[in-house]
Amino acid sequence: ATRQEFLETMREQVVRLTKLATDLLDLSRLDAGRMRVEHEPVDLGEVARVVAEEFSALAERLGHPVEVRVEGDPVARADELRVLQVARTLLDNALRHTPAGTRVSLRAFADREHAYLEVEDDGPGIPQEHVPHVFDRFYRADGGAASGSGLGLAIARELVQMMDGDVVLAPQPRGTRIRVSLGAAPTSVAAAEPGERVFT
Repeated sequence: ATRQEFLETMREQVVRLTKLATDLLDLSRLDAGRMRVEHEPVDLGEVARVVAEEFSALAERLGHPVEVRVEGDPVARADELRVLQVARTLLDNALRHTPAGTRVSLRAFADREHAYLEVEDDGPGIPQEHVPHVFDRFYRADGGAASGSGLGLAIARELVQMMDGDVVLAPQPRGTRIRVSLGAAPTSVAAAEPGERVFT
């Protein structure tokens, strides 16, 4: 049992260091202007489902029910790999920085001009004094706990902006909702249809 505990701790540290190295590499590429993104049709509903499935084991271990809601046919003009990277960052943050039992949802929808991907939780929310800084590089609202580099959201915003979109902290009474907006591809459906698809 002791050996298993040590191995699990080592695994978590390796994952954390790998993510830090990847974030720093992405940051250097962004600063050097060497990051390139595609502008092709990307199904944000499929992105939401794929990422939710990838994080299902972590969500279960941390005690978070995760729901995916896809409304209409939200297809964006974007880079699929980078959208997946952004979605992973947002979902990872929601799972790791909220108490066990907190509901987390991914929602994909579109209007005539934009396709959207939202990650929302019903946790305690972000204290007001931290809100203006959540997308700043190296900023950690938790006061410096070794749970992240403070780069994930900053890189996510820069990647989305390279795809001619934006990512914002959307206001709501409780919890946290981060919305990614991207230009809609011609195939996107304008609004949620009666057959809204919900996955848990």
